[in-house]
Amino acid sequence: MSADTVPNRRFHADVRSSAWVTLRSVLFGDRIGLCLFLASLCLFALFWRTTVFITDTYTLANGLYSLSNGNVFLTEAVYGPGLNTPGAEEYGGSVIARNYGVLVLSLPFLWGLEALDAVADLRIALVALWSLVLLALLVQVGRLTERREVTAGGAVAVLCLFASNVAIARPMDPAPHLHALQLFHMAVAAFAPVLLYRLVARLHTVRTGSLAAVLFVFGTPLAFWAAIPKRHVVTATVVLGVAYALYRSRTAADGVLVSRPLAFRSLSYALVGLYAWVHAPEALLFGVVLAVIDVPTAADNRPRTLVVLATAFALSLVPLIVTNTLVTGSPLRPPRLIAAAGESGARTVGSIATSGGSGRGGAVLSPLAPVVGLLEAGATPLVVLFRELLVGARALVTDPIDVSRTFVRSGTFTTSLNQSDGEAVNLSLLESAPLLAGVAAVVPVLQTWSRPKSLTGRTLSAARVTDVYVTLTAVCVALLYTSRLPIHAQVTVRYLFPLFPLGVYLLVRLPTVRRVLDAHWRAFCWTLAAGILLGGQLVVVAVAVGVNGIGAAFQLHALLSLSTALALSAWALTGRTERWSGRIGAVLLGLATSSAALFSILAAVEYYALGDTHALPMVRALGELLRLV
Repeated sequence: MSADTVPNRRFHADVRSSAWVTLRSVLFGDRIGLCLFLASLCLFALFWRTTVFITDTYTLANGLYSLSNGNVFLTEAVYGPGLNTPGAEEYGGSVIARNYGVLVLSLPFLWGLEALDAVADLRIALVALWSLVLLALLVQVGRLTERREVTAGGAVAVLCLFASNVAIARPMDPAPHLHALQLFHMAVAAFAPVLLYRLVARLHTVRTGSLAAVLFVFGTPLAFWAAIPKRHVVTATVVLGVAYALYRSRTAADGVLVSRPLAFRSLSYALVGLYAWVHAPEALLFGVVLAVIDVPTAADNRPRTLVVLATAFALSLVPLIVTNTLVTGSPLRPPRLIAAAGESGARTVGSIATSGGSGRGGAVLSPLAPVVGLLEAGATPLVVLFRELLVGARALVTDPIDVSRTFVRSGTFTTSLNQSDGEAVNLSLLESAPLLAGVAAVVPVLQTWSRPKSLTGRTLSAARVTDVYVTLTAVCVALLYTSRLPIHAQVTVRYLFPLFPLGVYLLVRLPTVRRVLDAHWRAFCWTLAAGILLGGQLVVVAVAVGVNGIGAAFQLHALLSLSTALALSAWALTGRTERWSGRIGAVLLGLATSSAALFSILAAVEYYALGDTHALPMVRALGELLRLV
């Protein structure tokens, strides 16, 4: 062995360590962010059912199958009864899918599953993959706490769990395209609490950021929807990513790769453009809100800066433009437009340009027809979006009962019943996440707020800009869907899913809630654990003994959530955090969070077991043991 062998090995080890630290910093922020990501993946796998939950998924699975074979149009109904499933649309004699961004980004997960299936039984491979993620989590926790016994004991526990799962495993129906979609959505959803943690930790403390992530994961239906191939968890991650990038664009850059705040500002627009590849109407809404908040409050709006932002946004639209061209033949017509636009909002640039040059004066305007057509093509979606927001605002006044059923109490009225079985299985926003009632703590803040006598300038602080963006986005999302809700088959108002992460952010930004979480975090954590472990047993007994049917079970959870929400809002309105008031607030936050967690757990394990198709055999065994409804 040469004398320089050891130093050479140390050099390569240092390079690998530096690369890993850089990657961890970019993706997760720090070791806590990595732990949150791994823990979220492990939790989501417990809720994973390897079959179709909503019929729209048939379209996505068939779309991924066709795309993996080189076709952007649906060619074969490998999943479901046929190609005429919800979400599929006919265009030019061919059938097209939706959310093409999701389909393309799910391809690596499909190739990974096919590689695993080639060397091992897929059921066992998935169990092994989950066990490795759990082991990685325990290793990171051991390093974070500097306790080797956590890693050693965790390794033994993971080995026992793996052996137990293998012992009771059953063959799994082959559905690689569906499973790839589910894995992609779980991976994206796992970044949502990480982004919330990183944002709140920079605004306040690491502890507050960690507790905000806990509130989001357990106190909202995130885990319930994470493994279901719908856009809702993707939307939540995107809005949090935009909020984080917007905040970082107003602060001094201290990242390992980014040295200019303008890069984060460009990233916020790029995220909106990429999301348009998934769902163009909501991306339009997010983009308009971002521009309205960002440009007037930015310290630098020089032409060069605006060109950089426009370039970043234009580059992020390239995947959408390519997809639109392949599918619809027009770079400006996405496969799915705002529903209320109808045919008038779905015209192509060519048709608008033609109409713009017809009639009196057409001969004069004909040379400008392409420019006029392009301007009208860009203005039409904005007009449609503005009209939809006005319709939603009008619904607040004309249909207050329907609005209350969407946001407060669902009940058993006709519109909320599931069309297939007539059960009241659709909860309101507050019934799905009762901890959002803590937002009532804004009232004491407003009572003590005083308007400044003078303004020193138009530039707001980074925190205030982020607060305004989050608030305006939440209001606009609510208005966009208020006139269309409630409808059947939404379970936890999934169309309003962005309100959950945005609501949690606004909740922890309130001084009353933040002081309680900082001072009494142990009381909150113990209450959450007791609410799930002990309170869960009481709920299981109540459902088994006193409930008849899944609808009645859902309404029991709804009343439990509303009870905790009422108590939490009453405390929040007082604005008191001294002595026992603070402890009471922490306990109420824990109870509200555990109430939502219990519903998500029982809904995934028992109420919607879907033929005991859980990915993890131990969860399937638990579902078979519990026969409540």
